Amino acid sequence: MSKILLVGGGGHCKSVLDSLLSLNAYSEIGIIDSNVGDRIMGISVIGCDDDLPKLIEQGWTDAFVTVGSIGNTKVRHRLYDMLKSIGFNTPSIVDPTAIIAKDVVIDDGTFIGKGAIVNAETRIGCCSIINSGAIIEHECVIGAFCHISTGATLCGQVTISDDTHIGAGTVIRQCIEIGSNSLVGCGSVVVNNIPSNVKAYGNPCKVVM
Repeated sequence: MSKILLVGGGGHCKSVLDSLLSLNAYSEIGIIDSNVGDRIMGISVIGCDDDLPKLIEQGWTDAFVTVGSIGNTKVRHRLYDMLKSIGFNTPSIVDPTAIIAKDVVIDDGTFIGKGAIVNAETRIGCCSIINSGAIIEHECVIGAFCHISTGATLCGQVTISDDTHIGAGTVIRQCIEIGSNSLVGCGSVVVNNIPSNVKAYGNPCKVVM
């Protein structure tokens, strides 16, 4: 089995790490963070970003971005691009409790958390987060570097463009399109399309800035 590095040691790292430990798919797991020598859920922080080129030479073939995002994906972009440029494999990680239709396409670097449901003919772009309990119905398209937060529900044929955050508990009506680099606040009910580069929230959801 391969060895994998988790890059970022915060709260999102703990969610991903728990899924990895349940999957038992790697012979060894290490964490990359500034607090070298610490342990997170029993797993050692074995280096910082500067150590990554050395670690790939030591047989750490896979790496995964475990820095979360709420409305700002710049750090995730930087880390993902760095891992790819060094030559790491960046797998997708799907918690064993998630329910994924057999024809769903999940690009690399994406995490799907506990109890999430992703239905038929959905596509999810690279380095996105589908968090615990999210429901993504049939024929949805989720872009790269998106975050569909805990308990959000996307009805059929919803499109979420790149770098967009959908807050916890949000419900999005079927066939809605949400632009890139936007943030939809938690608990919103989205019944109309939302453009790019805005913040929106409410019931019904409206652009606020």
